[in-house]
Amino acid sequence: MINRRFNKSVSHSKLRLHSSERNTKWGKLFMDYKKSITEEDIKFYPNTDELIPYVSNFYGNDNFLMGFGSDRCIKYFFEANTKPHWFKGKRNLVITNPTFPMYGIYGHMFGTKIKTIDYNIIKFPIETFIKSINSNSIVVISNPSSPIGDIIERDDIIRILDKGVPTLIDEAYIEFSNQKSCLDLINEYSNLYVTRTLSKAHGSAGVRFGTIFSQEGNIKKMNQYRDMYEISGPTFKWVQLLCKNKELSDSYIRDVKDIRGKLLISLYDKGVKFIPSESNWFHIREIDLPQLPKNVELRKNCTIPQRGNDWVRLQITDNIKDYDWILK
Repeated sequence: MINRRFNKSVSHSKLRLHSSERNTKWGKLFMDYKKSITEEDIKFYPNTDELIPYVSNFYGNDNFLMGFGSDRCIKYFFEANTKPHWFKGKRNLVITNPTFPMYGIYGHMFGTKIKTIDYNIIKFPIETFIKSINSNSIVVISNPSSPIGDIIERDDIIRILDKGVPTLIDEAYIEFSNQKSCLDLINEYSNLYVTRTLSKAHGSAGVRFGTIFSQEGNIKKMNQYRDMYEISGPTFKWVQLLCKNKELSDSYIRDVKDIRGKLLISLYDKGVKFIPSESNWFHIREIDLPQLPKNVELRKNCTIPQRGNDWVRLQITDNIKDYDWILK
């Protein structure tokens, strides 16, 4: 039995600073979306192939599968690289500690032997990580990392890819960083898989849409595990509309990065210690926060390696007024 922990329900009326979601209204785009929904989107299965050109243009890559969230796409990776008829023997899954919990859950689900490499406070443990990879391994890493928020340098990613084993890079938060996506490395590395999501930087967690990119042969292999219909009709319509209006996401991302910088500068000037990140959050000790307003939800009791478990992960929105209770 695999032990699972699920997040508690949090009212949508709160300022949700605990889950890396978009809190800002979509405005006209949402109004256009509602007008686009037809009865057929509810009655019929979606023609998902019609969405492929939009997603391809959005990401600039043609070789991908869609999934009901990027976590489903991560599962495609495990299905394609651990099944007995693809690989004889038991795979070693190399991941970090801490990391996104679903990597380990899928590792247990598909019978891998899990090797967890401990973080050195807030720095990806590249040397230990490299030494832990052998010919029997599969690798899953997030960049920027979850939950720490640091960046794995491109040269270090290439060192990992050069080991030649199946490697998944989860880029759920890449848009908030100054790091270049690894999508351009796919043609060079047949062992590379990259997942992306619309949940974070593109503010669409509720529609549950993700993608996994790799070389054509890998996509064909994963296609055998593809869900009958990867997404719903309403999701199809929203993704299509969002792909046509990417500039709205780009503006939101710029604003979040700007607010992140302003908050960090303000806290530094106040002498408050924090752990920065290249994602849409950073960590601050709970003791250093003022009294939390009743309408604000944070992720508390976060553990930073060698620094204790009394940290709060504070999500960054695109509105500085959301932090008046901190900056006053």
